[in-house]
Amino acid sequence: MLLPKPYKLYNKIQHYSWGTKNADAFIPKFLGIAPEADVPYAELWIGAHPSASSEVEANGTRTSLFELVRQYPAEILGERTAKKFNNTFPFLLKILSASQALSIQTHPTKEQAALLHQNYPQHYPDDNHKPEIAVAVDSLLAIAGFRPADEIVRFIMQFSALRKFDNEGIIQRLIKEKEEDERKKLLVKFYASIMRSAEKKELLKEVIDAVLQQLASIRDITREEDYFIMQFGIYGYDVGLFSFFFFNFIQLRSGQAIFTPAGVPHAYLSGTIVECMANSDNVVRAGLTPKYKDVETLLQILRADFSNYEIINEEQKNDDVQYITAAEEFVITKFSVENKFTRLFKTKEKPVVLLMMSGKIEIQWNGEGEKKSLVGKKGEAYLLPSITNEVVLSAADEASFFYVTIPE
Repeated sequence: MLLPKPYKLYNKIQHYSWGTKNADAFIPKFLGIAPEADVPYAELWIGAHPSASSEVEANGTRTSLFELVRQYPAEILGERTAKKFNNTFPFLLKILSASQALSIQTHPTKEQAALLHQNYPQHYPDDNHKPEIAVAVDSLLAIAGFRPADEIVRFIMQFSALRKFDNEGIIQRLIKEKEEDERKKLLVKFYASIMRSAEKKELLKEVIDAVLQQLASIRDITREEDYFIMQFGIYGYDVGLFSFFFFNFIQLRSGQAIFTPAGVPHAYLSGTIVECMANSDNVVRAGLTPKYKDVETLLQILRADFSNYEIINEEQKNDDVQYITAAEEFVITKFSVENKFTRLFKTKEKPVVLLMMSGKIEIQWNGEGEKKSLVGKKGEAYLLPSITNEVVLSAADEASFFYVTIPE
Protein backbone atom coordinates (compact mmCIF):
# COMPACT_ATOMS: atom_id res chain seq x y z
CA MET A 1 0.00 0.00 0.00
CA LEU A 2 1.27 3.46 -0.90
CA LEU A 3 0.28 6.20 1.53
CA PRO A 4 -0.93 9.58 0.20
CA LYS A 5 2.00 11.67 1.50
CA PRO A 6 5.19 13.41 0.33
CA TYR A 7 8.22 11.13 -0.12
CA LYS A 8 11.78 12.35 0.15
CA LEU A 9 13.87 11.39 -2.90
CA TYR A 10 17.45 10.14 -2.58
CA ASN A 11 19.15 11.06 -5.83
CA LYS A 12 22.13 9.87 -7.88
CA ILE A 13 25.18 11.96 -8.78
CA GLN A 14 26.81 11.54 -12.21
CA HIS A 15 30.57 12.19 -12.36
CA TYR A 16 31.06 13.03 -16.05
CA SER A 17 34.46 14.53 -16.90
CA TRP A 18 33.08 18.00 -17.75
CA GLY A 19 31.58 18.55 -14.29
CA THR A 20 32.75 21.13 -11.77
CA LYS A 21 35.39 20.06 -9.23
CA ASN A 22 36.72 20.83 -5.76
CA ALA A 23 35.81 24.31 -4.47
CA ASP A 24 33.92 25.07 -7.71
CA ALA A 25 31.73 21.96 -7.50
CA PHE A 26 28.15 23.19 -7.18
CA ILE A 27 26.39 19.88 -6.47
CA PRO A 28 28.25 19.03 -3.21
CA LYS A 29 27.61 22.56 -1.88
CA PHE A 30 23.97 22.24 -2.91
CA LEU A 31 23.65 18.91 -1.07
CA GLY A 32 25.71 20.00 1.93
CA ILE A 33 28.42 17.36 1.46
CA ALA A 34 32.19 17.60 1.05
CA PRO A 35 33.46 17.06 -2.51
CA GLU A 36 36.04 14.37 -3.15
CA ALA A 37 39.32 15.85 -4.37
CA ASP A 38 39.52 16.28 -8.15
CA VAL A 39 36.27 14.35 -8.75
CA PRO A 40 33.94 16.05 -11.27
CA TYR A 41 30.35 16.57 -10.08
CA ALA A 42 28.38 16.93 -13.32
CA GLU A 43 24.73 16.02 -12.78
CA LEU A 44 22.23 15.15 -10.06
CA TRP A 45 19.40 12.98 -11.44
CA ILE A 46 15.96 13.32 -9.84
CA GLY A 47 13.43 10.91 -11.29
CA ALA A 48 12.83 7.33 -12.33
CA HIS A 49 15.19 6.68 -15.23
CA PRO A 50 16.26 3.02 -14.90
CA SER A 51 19.98 3.78 -15.26
CA ALA A 52 20.10 6.14 -12.24
CA SER A 53 16.72 6.16 -10.52
CA SER A 54 16.08 8.13 -7.36
CA GLU A 55 15.27 6.05 -4.31
CA VAL A 56 12.30 6.37 -1.95
CA GLU A 57 11.59 5.09 1.55
CA ALA A 58 8.17 3.43 1.34
CA ASN A 59 6.53 0.59 3.25
CA GLY A 60 9.52 0.30 5.55
CA THR A 61 12.17 -0.17 2.86
CA ARG A 62 14.16 1.99 0.48
CA THR A 63 13.44 1.18 -3.16
CA SER A 64 14.04 2.82 -6.52
CA LEU A 65 11.38 5.18 -7.79
CA PHE A 66 11.51 3.23 -11.05
CA GLU A 67 10.38 0.06 -9.22
CA LEU A 68 7.86 1.92 -7.08
CA VAL A 69 6.16 3.33 -10.19
CA ARG A 70 5.98 -0.20 -11.59
CA GLN A 71 4.25 -1.34 -8.40
CA TYR A 72 1.91 1.64 -7.99
CA PRO A 73 1.46 3.37 -11.37
CA ALA A 74 -2.05 4.71 -10.76
CA GLU A 75 -1.29 5.89 -7.22
CA ILE A 76 1.89 7.74 -8.20
CA LEU A 77 1.05 8.94 -11.70
CA GLY A 78 -2.72 9.16 -11.63
CA GLU A 79 -4.81 7.03 -13.98
CA ARG A 80 -4.79 9.46 -16.93
CA THR A 81 -1.03 10.08 -16.72
CA ALA A 82 -0.31 6.38 -16.28
CA LYS A 83 -2.33 5.58 -19.38
CA LYS A 84 -0.79 8.40 -21.44
CA PHE A 85 2.81 7.50 -20.59
CA ASN A 86 2.45 3.71 -20.47
CA ASN A 87 2.88 3.45 -16.69
CA THR A 88 6.25 5.23 -16.73
CA PHE A 89 7.34 8.36 -14.88
CA PRO A 90 7.15 11.02 -17.62
CA PHE A 91 9.96 13.45 -16.76
CA LEU A 92 13.53 13.56 -15.49
CA LEU A 93 14.74 16.52 -13.44
CA LYS A 94 18.44 17.33 -13.10
CA ILE A 95 20.94 19.72 -11.61
CA LEU A 96 23.72 20.15 -14.20
CA SER A 97 26.98 21.94 -13.44
CA ALA A 98 29.52 22.30 -16.27
CA SER A 99 33.09 23.58 -16.17
CA GLN A 100 33.74 22.92 -19.85
CA ALA A 101 31.76 22.29 -23.03
CA LEU A 102 29.43 19.34 -23.28
CA SER A 103 29.18 17.57 -26.62
CA ILE A 104 27.71 19.09 -29.77
CA GLN A 105 24.44 17.22 -29.72
CA THR A 106 20.80 16.95 -30.61
CA HIS A 107 17.92 14.66 -29.65
CA PRO A 108 15.63 12.50 -31.81
CA THR A 109 11.87 12.61 -32.16
CA LYS A 110 9.87 9.74 -30.66
CA GLU A 111 9.77 7.94 -34.00
CA GLN A 112 13.50 8.43 -34.59
CA ALA A 113 14.28 7.37 -31.02
CA ALA A 114 12.34 4.12 -31.42
CA LEU A 115 14.35 3.22 -34.56
CA LEU A 116 17.69 4.21 -33.03
CA HIS A 117 16.97 2.18 -29.90
CA GLN A 118 15.91 -0.82 -31.96
CA ASN A 119 19.00 -0.72 -34.20
CA TYR A 120 21.67 0.58 -31.80
CA PRO A 121 20.53 -0.04 -28.20
CA GLN A 122 24.12 0.14 -26.93
CA HIS A 123 24.29 3.80 -27.98
CA TYR A 124 20.62 4.83 -27.63
CA PRO A 125 19.27 3.25 -24.43
CA ASP A 126 15.71 4.59 -24.68
CA ASP A 127 12.92 4.50 -27.25
CA ASN A 128 11.74 7.93 -26.09
CA HIS A 129 12.42 11.48 -27.27
CA LYS A 130 14.13 14.07 -25.05
CA PRO A 131 12.76 17.61 -25.31
CA GLU A 132 14.43 19.58 -22.53
CA ILE A 133 14.51 22.94 -20.77
CA ALA A 134 17.56 24.48 -19.11
CA VAL A 135 16.90 27.07 -16.37
CA ALA A 136 19.99 28.97 -15.24
CA VAL A 137 20.73 28.75 -11.52
CA ASP A 138 23.61 31.22 -11.55
CA SER A 139 24.34 31.59 -15.25
CA LEU A 140 24.65 29.46 -18.37
CA LEU A 141 26.74 29.93 -21.47
CA ALA A 142 25.52 27.77 -24.34
CA ILE A 143 25.27 27.46 -28.09
CA ALA A 144 21.96 26.41 -29.61
CA GLY A 145 20.29 26.47 -33.00
CA PHE A 146 21.64 27.83 -36.26
CA ARG A 147 22.24 31.58 -35.97
CA PRO A 148 20.94 33.99 -38.67
CA ALA A 149 22.38 33.11 -42.07
CA ASP A 150 24.22 36.42 -42.59
CA GLU A 151 26.19 35.91 -39.38
CA ILE A 152 27.33 32.44 -40.46
CA VAL A 153 28.35 33.69 -43.89
CA ARG A 154 30.51 36.38 -42.25
CA PHE A 155 32.44 33.73 -40.32
CA ILE A 156 32.85 31.62 -43.46
CA MET A 157 34.21 34.58 -45.38
CA GLN A 158 36.52 35.61 -42.53
CA PHE A 159 38.35 32.27 -42.36
CA SER A 160 39.52 31.39 -45.85
CA ALA A 161 40.82 28.01 -44.63
CA LEU A 162 37.20 26.83 -44.38
CA ARG A 163 37.15 26.69 -48.18
CA LYS A 164 39.18 23.48 -47.91
CA PHE A 165 35.98 21.77 -46.75
CA ASP A 166 34.16 22.95 -49.88
CA ASN A 167 34.46 20.49 -52.76
CA GLU A 168 31.21 21.55 -54.43
CA GLY A 169 31.56 25.31 -54.83
CA ILE A 170 29.09 25.96 -52.02
CA ILE A 171 30.80 29.13 -50.80
CA GLN A 172 30.82 30.72 -54.24
CA ARG A 173 27.13 29.90 -54.63
CA LEU A 174 26.46 31.41 -51.19
CA ILE A 175 28.06 34.69 -52.28
CA LYS A 176 25.88 34.91 -55.39
CA GLU A 177 22.63 33.48 -54.04
CA LYS A 178 19.95 36.07 -53.17
CA GLU A 179 17.10 33.72 -52.29
CA GLU A 180 17.08 33.24 -48.50
CA ASP A 181 15.75 29.66 -48.47
CA GLU A 182 18.40 28.56 -50.95
CA ARG A 183 21.13 30.20 -48.88
CA LYS A 184 19.94 28.29 -45.83
CA LYS A 185 20.02 24.99 -47.73
CA LEU A 186 23.56 25.75 -48.85
CA LEU A 187 24.64 26.54 -45.30
CA VAL A 188 23.24 23.24 -44.00
CA LYS A 189 25.05 21.48 -46.82
CA PHE A 190 28.30 23.23 -45.95
CA TYR A 191 27.91 22.43 -42.23
CA ALA A 192 27.38 18.78 -43.18
CA SER A 193 30.52 18.87 -45.32
CA ILE A 194 32.52 20.19 -42.36
CA MET A 195 31.12 17.64 -39.90
CA ARG A 196 31.81 14.75 -42.27
CA SER A 197 35.46 15.80 -42.32
CA ALA A 198 35.84 14.41 -38.79
CA GLU A 199 37.46 11.26 -40.18
CA LYS A 200 39.82 13.20 -42.49
CA LYS A 201 42.39 13.79 -39.79
CA GLU A 202 45.02 15.57 -41.86
CA LEU A 203 42.52 17.93 -43.49
CA LEU A 204 40.92 18.68 -40.13
CA LYS A 205 44.29 19.44 -38.55
CA GLU A 206 45.30 21.67 -41.46
CA VAL A 207 42.16 23.80 -41.29
CA ILE A 208 42.11 24.10 -37.49
CA ASP A 209 45.79 25.09 -37.45
CA ALA A 210 45.10 27.75 -40.09
CA VAL A 211 42.17 29.18 -38.11
CA LEU A 212 44.23 29.22 -34.90
CA GLN A 213 47.09 30.98 -36.69
CA GLN A 214 44.71 33.61 -38.06
CA LEU A 215 43.15 34.14 -34.62
CA ALA A 216 46.59 34.61 -33.08
CA SER A 217 47.04 37.72 -35.24
CA ILE A 218 43.71 39.31 -34.24
CA ARG A 219 43.78 41.73 -31.32
CA ASP A 220 40.07 41.74 -30.43
CA ILE A 221 38.58 38.31 -30.96
CA THR A 222 34.89 37.48 -30.58
CA ARG A 223 33.45 35.20 -27.92
CA GLU A 224 32.97 32.50 -30.59
CA GLU A 225 36.62 32.75 -31.57
CA ASP A 226 37.73 32.73 -27.94
CA TYR A 227 35.81 29.51 -27.34
CA PHE A 228 37.28 27.97 -30.48
CA ILE A 229 40.73 28.51 -28.96
CA MET A 230 39.70 27.50 -25.43
CA GLN A 231 37.99 24.25 -26.42
CA PHE A 232 40.86 23.39 -28.77
CA GLY A 233 43.00 23.39 -25.63
CA ILE A 234 40.69 20.72 -24.16
CA TYR A 235 39.56 18.63 -27.14
CA GLY A 236 42.33 19.21 -29.68
CA TYR A 237 41.59 18.67 -33.36
CA ASP A 238 37.85 18.15 -32.98
CA VAL A 239 35.38 18.95 -35.75
CA GLY A 240 32.91 20.23 -33.15
CA LEU A 241 34.97 23.43 -32.82
CA PHE A 242 33.44 24.80 -36.03
CA SER A 243 29.96 24.72 -34.49
CA PHE A 244 30.89 27.90 -32.58
CA PHE A 245 30.70 29.73 -35.93
CA PHE A 246 27.31 28.25 -36.92
CA PHE A 247 25.21 28.28 -33.73
CA ASN A 248 23.76 31.07 -31.59
CA PHE A 249 25.84 32.03 -28.56
CA ILE A 250 23.51 32.34 -25.56
CA GLN A 251 24.28 33.86 -22.17
CA LEU A 252 21.56 33.16 -19.61
CA ARG A 253 21.30 34.96 -16.31
CA SER A 254 19.74 33.43 -13.20
CA GLY A 255 16.13 32.41 -13.84
CA GLN A 256 16.30 32.65 -17.63
CA ALA A 257 15.87 29.50 -19.71
CA ILE A 258 16.07 27.91 -23.15
CA PHE A 259 14.04 25.01 -24.52
CA THR A 260 15.51 22.56 -27.03
CA PRO A 261 13.03 20.39 -28.94
CA ALA A 262 14.00 17.45 -31.13
CA GLY A 263 16.54 18.14 -33.84
CA VAL A 264 17.88 21.43 -32.47
CA PRO A 265 21.69 21.29 -32.16
CA HIS A 266 23.14 22.61 -28.93
CA ALA A 267 25.90 22.40 -26.36
CA TYR A 268 26.17 23.79 -22.85
CA LEU A 269 29.57 25.43 -22.35
CA SER A 270 29.67 26.44 -18.69
CA GLY A 271 27.38 27.23 -15.80
CA THR A 272 24.83 25.58 -13.52
CA ILE A 273 21.25 24.84 -14.47
CA VAL A 274 18.10 23.06 -13.39
CA GLU A 275 17.25 20.89 -16.38
CA CYS A 276 13.99 19.07 -17.05
CA MET A 277 13.32 16.68 -19.91
CA ALA A 278 11.21 13.76 -21.03
CA ASN A 279 12.38 10.58 -19.27
CA SER A 280 15.13 9.66 -21.72
CA ASP A 281 18.91 9.53 -22.03
CA ASN A 282 19.06 9.54 -25.83
CA VAL A 283 21.77 11.90 -27.08
CA VAL A 284 23.10 12.07 -30.66
CA ARG A 285 26.64 13.47 -30.41
CA ALA A 286 28.96 14.78 -33.12
CA GLY A 287 31.88 16.53 -31.45
CA LEU A 288 33.60 17.90 -28.33
CA THR A 289 33.29 14.59 -26.49
CA PRO A 290 35.22 11.35 -25.92
CA LYS A 291 31.89 9.51 -26.06
CA TYR A 292 30.37 7.78 -29.09
CA LYS A 293 29.87 10.19 -32.00
CA ASP A 294 27.26 9.64 -34.70
CA VAL A 295 27.70 12.44 -37.23
CA GLU A 296 25.45 10.95 -39.91
CA THR A 297 22.51 10.50 -37.56
CA LEU A 298 22.91 14.03 -36.24
CA LEU A 299 22.90 15.41 -39.78
CA GLN A 300 19.82 13.36 -40.69
CA ILE A 301 17.72 14.64 -37.78
CA LEU A 302 19.13 18.19 -37.70
CA ARG A 303 16.69 21.09 -37.47
CA ALA A 304 17.99 24.37 -38.94
CA ASP A 305 15.93 27.49 -38.19
CA PHE A 306 18.59 30.22 -38.79
CA SER A 307 17.26 32.71 -36.26
CA ASN A 308 18.09 34.22 -32.90
CA TYR A 309 17.27 31.77 -30.13
CA GLU A 310 14.27 32.44 -27.88
CA ILE A 311 15.07 33.04 -24.22
CA ILE A 312 12.27 32.13 -21.80
CA ASN A 313 11.83 34.66 -18.97
CA GLU A 314 14.09 37.03 -20.86
CA GLU A 315 12.98 39.89 -18.59
CA GLN A 316 14.41 37.83 -15.68
CA LYS A 317 11.42 37.94 -13.36
CA ASN A 318 12.38 37.00 -9.82
CA ASP A 319 9.04 35.98 -8.34
CA ASP A 320 6.84 33.04 -9.46
CA VAL A 321 7.84 32.01 -12.98
CA GLN A 322 6.20 29.26 -15.02
CA TYR A 323 8.32 28.12 -17.95
CA ILE A 324 5.95 27.32 -20.82
CA THR A 325 7.23 24.93 -23.51
CA ALA A 326 5.80 22.55 -26.11
CA ALA A 327 6.68 19.49 -24.00
CA GLU A 328 3.80 17.19 -22.99
CA GLU A 329 5.84 15.51 -20.26
CA PHE A 330 6.56 18.40 -17.91
CA VAL A 331 5.88 21.95 -16.87
CA ILE A 332 8.26 23.57 -14.43
CA THR A 333 7.60 26.55 -12.16
CA LYS A 334 10.03 28.41 -9.93
CA PHE A 335 8.70 29.95 -6.72
CA SER A 336 10.79 32.55 -4.93
CA VAL A 337 9.76 33.51 -1.41
CA GLU A 338 11.03 36.75 0.11
CA ASN A 339 9.18 36.61 3.41
CA LYS A 340 6.10 34.89 4.83
CA PHE A 341 4.47 32.53 2.34
CA THR A 342 1.55 30.06 2.52
CA ARG A 343 -0.09 28.42 -0.46
CA LEU A 344 -2.29 25.41 -1.22
CA PHE A 345 -1.09 23.13 -4.03
CA LYS A 346 -3.20 20.38 -5.59
CA THR A 347 -1.69 17.45 -7.46
CA LYS A 348 -4.72 17.28 -9.82
CA GLU A 349 -4.27 13.52 -10.32
CA LYS A 350 -0.67 13.98 -11.49
CA PRO A 351 2.76 13.37 -9.97
CA VAL A 352 4.67 16.37 -8.62
CA VAL A 353 8.33 16.81 -7.74
CA LEU A 354 9.50 19.62 -5.44
CA LEU A 355 13.16 20.63 -5.59
CA MET A 356 14.39 22.93 -2.82
CA MET A 357 16.92 25.50 -4.05
CA SER A 358 17.33 27.66 -0.92
CA GLY A 359 15.89 28.19 2.54
CA LYS A 360 13.25 25.97 4.15
CA ILE A 361 9.66 25.10 3.25
CA GLU A 362 7.16 23.39 5.54
CA ILE A 363 5.05 20.81 3.72
CA GLN A 364 1.69 19.99 5.38
CA TRP A 365 -0.79 17.29 4.36
CA ASN A 366 -3.71 15.30 5.75
CA GLY A 367 -2.57 11.83 6.71
CA GLU A 368 -4.39 9.08 8.59
CA GLY A 369 -7.01 11.46 9.94
CA GLU A 370 -4.65 14.18 11.15
CA LYS A 371 -2.49 16.97 9.83
CA LYS A 372 1.14 16.03 9.30
CA SER A 373 4.14 18.03 8.21
CA LEU A 374 7.82 17.96 7.36
CA VAL A 375 10.42 20.62 6.58
CA GLY A 376 12.16 20.57 3.20
CA LYS A 377 15.62 22.13 3.06
CA LYS A 378 18.03 23.27 0.36
CA GLY A 379 19.24 20.36 -1.76
CA GLU A 380 16.28 18.10 -0.97
CA ALA A 381 13.67 16.82 -3.40
CA TYR A 382 10.23 15.39 -2.68
CA LEU A 383 7.75 13.34 -4.66
CA LEU A 384 4.06 14.11 -4.25
CA PRO A 385 2.23 11.09 -5.65
CA SER A 386 -1.02 11.74 -7.44
CA ILE A 387 -3.02 10.34 -4.51
CA THR A 388 -1.59 13.00 -2.15
CA ASN A 389 -4.31 15.29 -3.58
CA GLU A 390 -3.14 18.48 -1.89
CA VAL A 391 -0.45 19.98 0.32
CA VAL A 392 0.08 23.35 1.97
CA LEU A 393 3.52 24.86 1.49
CA SER A 394 4.63 27.59 3.84
CA ALA A 395 7.78 29.53 4.68
CA ALA A 396 8.66 32.04 7.35
CA ASP A 397 11.68 33.46 5.56
CA GLU A 398 13.49 33.55 2.21
CA ALA A 399 13.21 30.34 0.21
CA SER A 400 13.00 29.14 -3.37
CA PHE A 401 11.93 25.90 -4.98
CA PHE A 402 10.98 24.33 -8.29
CA TYR A 403 7.57 22.68 -8.72
CA VAL A 404 7.45 20.18 -11.59
CA THR A 405 4.33 18.39 -12.84
CA ILE A 406 2.47 17.48 -16.06
CA PRO A 407 0.87 20.21 -18.23
CA GLU A 408 -2.90 20.58 -18.21
